Amino acid sequence: MRLTVPTPLGDIAVRRHGEPGASAVLLLHANPGDGRDFDAVLPALADRHLTFVVDWPGFGDSTVSEPRLVTPERLVEVAERVLDVLAAEQGVRRIAVVGNSVGGYVACRLAEGRHARAVVALVLVDPAGFTRQNALTRWFCREVMGRPARARRLVVPMARAYLGGLRTPSARATYRRARQLPWSGERLAVHSAIWRGLADPGFGLRDPAALRIPVLLLWGSRDPVVPALLDGRRARRVLPAGTVSVVLPTAHEPYNERPDLFLRHTLRFLKDPSGVSTFTSS
Repeated sequence: MRLTVPTPLGDIAVRRHGEPGASAVLLLHANPGDGRDFDAVLPALADRHLTFVVDWPGFGDSTVSEPRLVTPERLVEVAERVLDVLAAEQGVRRIAVVGNSVGGYVACRLAEGRHARAVVALVLVDPAGFTRQNALTRWFCREVMGRPARARRLVVPMARAYLGGLRTPSARATYRRARQLPWSGERLAVHSAIWRGLADPGFGLRDPAALRIPVLLLWGSRDPVVPALLDGRRARRVLPAGTVSVVLPTAHEPYNERPDLFLRHTLRFLKDPSGVSTFTSS
């Protein structure tokens, strides 16, 4: 089943999988990409949970009204609107959120904001928001990836790197979609706008240590975008003490590269978020 959620940034496509009455899960993808990036793990998730998959504005089946306005902070507003509609039209008032990269940042912000009571658990997959800002990172976000003419040359080799060797059909399908991005002016503009937003002064988590819900942090040890030894280590320091931290032998998208490992940890956590409380690695 597909839902359409109107927002100021465009009409957002949300696909529903699973049976009503099961515990709900929301999947938020990375930039670039779309909800199909989760296809390798979606059947197992939907077999146990009522699962909603979002396409960010301009990606997948979602439209975009003004590509240059799609920043990480505006994606938080989009996700908040999605939760409003899920509550009003689907009766979903408690939901776990799985977010990768900028989707992980949005997941954290949902748990900090006006939907804090609705968000019951977080699965953060190599999330954005834990990189220390400096002159070099701001320059790269604004002047390299934030400029479509420059990003066009880098988006495909970056996807090749962060997908970790294209060893699975899902990773190869995600890579094929990434290869189309340089030739899609609208989607490339969205991609660059999100990157520029990472350098905005207002970008950042408010107080992740104050989160009062169970958190599973999954990080690829070979992530070339947000390295585990820098960003991952900092995330473990600033997230709540009870956070379950798992280091996986993958790059930026474990659910694409090693869906078996992703599901092993994620399904166990979602089955009883409050009952999994030890730090681990794989």
